[in-house]
Amino acid sequence: MENQDLTPFLVAGASGLVGRALVRRLLDDEAGPGVVAVVRRPLGIGSGRVKEVVADFGRLDGLAVPRARTAFCALGTTIAKAGSEAAFRAVDVEAVAAFARLARRAGATRFLLVSALGADPRSKVFYNRTKGEAEEAVKSAGFDGVALFRPSLLVGERSESRPAERVAIVASGLVSWAMAGPLSRWKPVPAEVVAAAMAAVAEGILTGVRIVENDEIHRLGA
Repeated sequence: MENQDLTPFLVAGASGLVGRALVRRLLDDEAGPGVVAVVRRPLGIGSGRVKEVVADFGRLDGLAVPRARTAFCALGTTIAKAGSEAAFRAVDVEAVAAFARLARRAGATRFLLVSALGADPRSKVFYNRTKGEAEEAVKSAGFDGVALFRPSLLVGERSESRPAERVAIVASGLVSWAMAGPLSRWKPVPAEVVAAAMAAVAEGILTGVRIVENDEIHRLGA
């Protein structure tokens, strides 16, 4: 990877669908940096190259972590799981913003965020608006380079049951073969492909703000 100083990668959301795939991907390079995973509870990832830092994501401002150059954020929940819009926003906006501040204090100059298709801080749709607000928080945190990944429906085996999402995945899978050209914007994407796309972007030079839409995620992660 372009990060050759071997400071560890800083990761939040390692217990989630994309986060788990991302940690595996980052560890594939045995000569590369290790991973510092900021987690709510111990995950027992089972690698000597992963350091888990257990933290309250509502109180990250005083947390000490090793220095890092590149940070990845795959934090996210659902309103059903969170229980309310306020609780959802606490994870998908406030925790993301807090992790971005933590990463900057740790010396990170690059930040890669899993956002969502349609993210827009001015959207009338609550989900899209919160994702857009999270993007804005990351962009204003002072990084030299930011990459915002906007996947469509994520595909993969989750640790928790999401019946409605599973139905949507099955339905979309039936027509995904037809999602070419302009329709590729909405094509479902496996978590491993998102992780591979993030790793690919991290391998190169990242300056300014780069928005990686769903169709590009598919290309980069192929």
